[in-house]
This record gives sequence, structure tokens and C-alpha cells, in this order.
Amino acid sequence: MNLIQRIDSLLPQTQCGKCGHPGCEPYAEGIASGEAINKCPPGGAETIAALSHLLNVPVIALDTERGSALAQVAFIREAECIGCTKCIQACPVDAIVGAAKLMHTVIVDECTGCDLCVAPCPVDCIDMLPLSSPAVVPIVGGLAFDETQRVARGAKRNRARQRFEARNARLRAEDLQRQAERHARQCKPASPLPTRFDALQAALDRVRAQTSADSDAALKQARIKATMSRAQLIKSLKAFGHPPIAAQAARLAELQRELDEAEHALSALQDAAAASPPPVQQTSATTQSRAKPDKAVLNRARIELAMRRAALKKAQAAQLPKDQVAALGDQVSQAEQALNALEAN
Repeated sequence: MNLIQRIDSLLPQTQCGKCGHPGCEPYAEGIASGEAINKCPPGGAETIAALSHLLNVPVIALDTERGSALAQVAFIREAECIGCTKCIQACPVDAIVGAAKLMHTVIVDECTGCDLCVAPCPVDCIDMLPLSSPAVVPIVGGLAFDETQRVARGAKRNRARQRFEARNARLRAEDLQRQAERHARQCKPASPLPTRFDALQAALDRVRAQTSADSDAALKQARIKATMSRAQLIKSLKAFGHPPIAAQAARLAELQRELDEAEHALSALQDAAAASPPPVQQTSATTQSRAKPDKAVLNRARIELAMRRAALKKAQAAQLPKDQVAALGDQVSQAEQALNALEAN
């Protein structure tokens, strides 16, 4: 063990930076180079005495401008913790456990009392409390050189140094992993750029697909609207009296007009679909609609027949005069003949 390692073994391993160095080992290097031995507040008078004995230099008073030598431990007021993880990132020995947006807590037996976690806390919920519990042996102390306490403090210093070195090794490994991933992304071969024709063709395909989808959706909505209008008209024909009163007749005329408009819109969409290039998969419903361009006329003939049959049934149920029933029967026959003629074409 060289001189720097022997000096470092006497330091408290808080890695607090109060000495002006980023850790205990850099301060040990400074002491080996002639720097003052009284710059470590966590070590206090005991560390100064041990360093004086090792280096054979006079004992000097602690530099109190850098802080006091009281043993302390961090305590998180958990009810106020917001889970920001800033204290976890600041702890040099990984003595704080928790996760993002979850409560953090301090592992008291591993805390070195460096107070580096206090400043980053955005809600100021971390206190540095005196370490007075007999169950926890402090890593710093006064002038008491009890052998048991000295061995315990030495063991805790070694454990703190191991945790500090393990944390640094983990951070280096994570940094190397990020660099490797960044290098892999930069070295990844770029996919070949599409030619101008390919890009144009792809754009046209997207437009066609979108247009076809919009057309299919509009056609579907038109079919639904026509079907609903037809069902409403037939339902009203069955529900109204015969002959219907004026208000009912006006309602039937309005329903007939809505059905005509819906069928006209459906026919227009079907004609537009027939004029456009055929899609990849053509539904059977579209094929049937193109084969029967006079579907609206057929629907009106079917509705007319249904109206005549409904009127005849009501007349028969009401036991109207035979001549009126016969006239209604003739109207039903005429409606049937007209429908059969249209279907034959």
C-alpha cells in the first residue's frame, strides 16, 4: 500500500468535497503532495491526529471555515418527497433508494453524512440530523480512541469506499453503453433513397387508397340512409289510417320525398363508383347496383304495391262496400303488374 492509499484509508470516505477536492482520494493525493491535513470536517480531530501520526507532522486545529466535525445522517421527510430522483443522483454511495414519482428514503447504515443530497432537492425535504443512535457506529468522531469504535469506523470507511467505487464503475459502464449505442446509430447504413418515380407512385397510391376509402364510406352511408328512409315510409304506411288524414298524407309525402332524395344520392354515388377505376376487391353489392341502374324506380313500385295491399287489407277488415274493395283489388293488381314489368326488364 503506497502513501496515498494509506492516507485515503484514514479519511472518512464521505466524498463530500468540503476539503476542496471532488472526493477523499483526490484529497489524499493533495496531502501526499504537502497539502494541509486539517481540511476534512467529517473526519474532525480524530482524522487530523491519525494523519499527523502517519506523516509525522504537527497536529493542527480543524479549519472550521469548511464546517464542523459533527457526525450526521440524511433524513428525508417522506410525506413531502415528490420523487424527483435528484438526491439519488447526487448521493456518492447510493445510500438513497426510490424511483421517479415515488417516495425516496435513506439507508441510514450506508449514509456517510456528506449532505450532497440537500442542495439538489427542489422541495427542501431533506434534513441532516445528528447521528446519535448507538445502533449505528459513526464514521467520524471526536478524540475517543476506543479500539472497538476504531475498528467499527474503519469497517464503515471501507464499506463506504467500496460503494463509492462501485457507483463510479456503474456510471462508467452506463456511459460506455450510451456511447456505444450512439456510435451504432451513427454507423447504421442509411436506407437507399427512393427514386423520383417511386416517390411519385407511392404518393399516387396513397391518394388512391384514401379516395377509395372515402368513396366506400360515403356509399355505405348513402345505403344506410336510403334503407332507413324506406323502412320509415313503410312503417308509416302500415300505421296510418286509410285513407290517411291530411296531416298523415303530408307526412307520407315528406317521407316519400326523403326516400327519393336518398335513392337519388345513392344512385349518383354508384354511378361515380362505376365510372372510376375498379378497386382491388369489388363487393357483390356494387356489382348488383351496376346491373340495375333503375333501382330507384323499382323501389317506388314496390312501395306503391305495399301501399295498395295495405289499403286493401284495411278495407276488407272494415267490411267496406264490395265495389270499393273491388276497386282496391284492381289497384293492387295494377301495381303488381307494373312491378313485374320493371323486374322483367
